[in-house]
This record gives sequence, C-alpha cells and structure tokens, in this order.
Amino acid sequence: MEYTNVCLWIMNKSDLFKKIAYSIIVGVLGSLLLVVFFTTLMSYGTIEKLLPWVIGFNAALTGYNLITRINNSLKYERISAVGSGTLMVIITVVLINIIFFNFMVGYLIDFKDLIFLIAIGAVFSGLGAILAIKHLNIKKVS
Repeated sequence: MEYTNVCLWIMNKSDLFKKIAYSIIVGVLGSLLLVVFFTTLMSYGTIEKLLPWVIGFNAALTGYNLITRINNSLKYERISAVGSGTLMVIITVVLINIIFFNFMVGYLIDFKDLIFLIAIGAVFSGLGAILAIKHLNIKKVS
C-alpha cells in the first residue's frame, strides 16, 4: 500500500512538472516566433524597442496558462506564476542572444536590458495569473 502511494505521488509531481514546463515553453516559443517574424520586417533598433512588449505579452500568457493548467495543485499560485515568467524571460533572452550572435554577429540584449525584461516578465506573469484566477473563480460561480 505504501509503495502505491509513493508511486502515485511521484506520478502527480511529474505531471505537475510537465504542466509547468509546457506553460514556460509556450511563452518562450511565442516570444521567439514574434522576434523572428519582426526581424524580417523591421530594423535592429525597432526590434529592441518592441522587445519589452513581446516579452510582457508572452509572460502574461505564461502566467495565465500555468494557472489554468494546474487547477489548484500549487499552494502559492501567483508566486509560481511569477517564477515561471521569470524563467521564461531568462530562457528567451539566452535563445535570442544565441540566434542574433550567430546570424548578426552581435548580442541583442545586454545585462541591463536583461534585468529590465525580467522585471517586466515577473510583473506581467503575475498579472496573467491574477486574470486566470479571476476567470476560474467566475467559472466556478456560474
């Protein structure tokens, strides 16, 4: 009986990890697709100006997606959403810098911009989580 409980606990934790990873991957891929699309249409300076908007939108998407997928499996949902948004921003910045370094021979985002984008990602991911919590509460009432 104890072995069954341990196996079920491990399966539930791995399922929760997959849901968290899925929400982060969706945000990263969304940011990368938008930046690659913008590179075909706009100049380097314009992309730098639009990058906070792209990161903010996809961080909000990450926070919203995380809360709607986990369905009250976490104790601190908003903090988890902020953490996932921050992780999404870090992964996105690393991948964007790798892509731009290989194709444009230079980095798009420096350390100062990274700190600014992490702040944007944390705030907007938290706002996306608040929106998802409100949506789920309205859905429960009706």
